[in-house]
Amino acid sequence: MNELEAVALARYVRALCPQQKFDEYTPDAWHDVLGDYDLQDCKQAAADIARRQPWIAPAEIIDEVKRNRNGRLERFQYEPGHPDETSLQSTLRRRAQIADVINGLRPPEIPWIGVPRPTLELAAGVGREIPEEWEKPVTTRVRSALDVRCPNPACQADVHKPCTTPSGRRMTGYHGTRMDALKTGRGVA
Repeated sequence: MNELEAVALARYVRALCPQQKFDEYTPDAWHDVLGDYDLQDCKQAAADIARRQPWIAPAEIIDEVKRNRNGRLERFQYEPGHPDETSLQSTLRRRAQIADVINGLRPPEIPWIGVPRPTLELAAGVGREIPEEWEKPVTTRVRSALDVRCPNPACQADVHKPCTTPSGRRMTGYHGTRMDALKTGRGVA
C-alpha cells in the first residue's frame, strides 16, 4: 500500500467508524504500520471488524487480513502442470498457485456440466406423488477430474482411481490431460 492508498484507507475507516478520532497524521502512521498489505485486503478487513465493534486499530486490521488470507487457503486444490515437469517446476507452480489464492485470485474452476437438481420443487413435493418427469435421472455437476478416465497414454487410470507416473507410482495430483478431458466432457462417468 502506498501513501495515497493509506489516506484512502483512513478515510474509509473514518466513514465506517465516525466516532473514531483521526487527524492529519493518522494516514502517515497507518501507512507505517500497514504499508506491506494490500488496500483491498485492508478495506475488507476493516469492514469485517466494523461489523463487530465501533473502533478499528491497525493491529486488528493486520490480524483480520491474515485470517482472511488463511481462510482462502482452506479450499485450495493444487492444479498440476505437465506430467513431465521436474520436482522444482512442480514446487514453483504450487507456490505460485498458493500465492495467487492468498492474494484473492482463484484457481481454475471446474466447469458446470448438466443442470442443477430442482431442489425447491422437490422439497415442495414432500409427501406427495412424484410426477413421472422427476423420476428420470438428472445430470449433475462433475465435481472432480477423478470423475473422468485419464487419457494420458502412460497412465490410463480408471474413473475414481488416482493417476500414476510412468514408473507406476501413485501421483498426489492428476495429469493435466485429465482436466482437459473433464472440460470437454470426454470420458465422464
